Amino acid sequence: MSNTMLAAVFHEHGERDVIHLERVPLPEPGAGEARIRVHACALNWLDVGIRRGPQFGAVPLPLVTGVDVCGVIDALGPGAQGWQVGDEVTLYSLVTCGVCEFCRAGDVTVCPEHQIIGEHMNGGLAEYMLAPARNLIAKPRRLSHIETAALPVVAGTAWHMLITVARLQAGESVFIPGAGGGVASMGIQIAKHAGATVIASTSTAEKMAKARDLGADHVVNYRDEDWVEQALALTGGRGVDVAQDLVGAMTWADSLRTLARNGRMVVCGSHSGKQFDLRIPQIYHRQLSILGANGATFNELRRVLALADQGVLRPVIDRVLPLEEIREGHRILEEHDHFGKVVMQIA
Repeated sequence: MSNTMLAAVFHEHGERDVIHLERVPLPEPGAGEARIRVHACALNWLDVGIRRGPQFGAVPLPLVTGVDVCGVIDALGPGAQGWQVGDEVTLYSLVTCGVCEFCRAGDVTVCPEHQIIGEHMNGGLAEYMLAPARNLIAKPRRLSHIETAALPVVAGTAWHMLITVARLQAGESVFIPGAGGGVASMGIQIAKHAGATVIASTSTAEKMAKARDLGADHVVNYRDEDWVEQALALTGGRGVDVAQDLVGAMTWADSLRTLARNGRMVVCGSHSGKQFDLRIPQIYHRQLSILGANGATFNELRRVLALADQGVLRPVIDRVLPLEEIREGHRILEEHDHFGKVVMQIA
């Protein structure tokens, strides 16, 4: 085996041209670690955000991003238990302290010491990567490496938002904006699995058809000036019980408008903007709840992967690209030129 590998690396923050394919040293697994021969790694908005500049504190540079990984264990470090070389795995990307009050309570997504594989340490946009063995999860048997890589972040996040935090119930209704996004495309499926009525929004007739194919009961085109009124009319003017917003400032006002009295808006992203001019009276007059959701727990990820293995949830893949086209993958995300996940095939 060569002592180097190919990786998509950036040494500084900036536009897409800061990403370079380089030969870098092959990493050796330390205590409790596994080395994974990466077969596929899906892109997330996190990859774009980290490349542009750190949002929540500095990240180490140079850096290889990539949190949605599927591959095969090719080496194990001392004390790495529960796995063997040759096992097909994906991974839980959150590395937590395990000892704080939140970790002890099982609320690991708000661990103040948490780190993310692919943000605070090198990730999967490379031929090989390291991960703590305790973060590994067996690849679903019925799914390919590419299909599996399309799931962890978006499926886990959507489940945590809708089921754990918003407590979506059978018979309720939910509004999901930006149906072409990864979390939204999984949110549609998870909400239907929960027994909810789904109203989604997107921007083209083609994407509207794809959202319906995923199970959305109703789809509106957010380019229509009266799309909020259209959405409200679908509820008889009442509004929806839950809005799943992962876009940010661009959609907050409209997501709030879609809510019924006592409605809940659950949020997990802000890539369209972090500041929003909130009309406070609408919150208390209509008794609305705004709920934050951050990632997913290890067991939530195992749950959604099991549902995908059973065929209840299906990966939504827009296209598959070789690692050599990593800049194109970033362009697709930045220009919203996709429905579902962009997956980089590495092996």
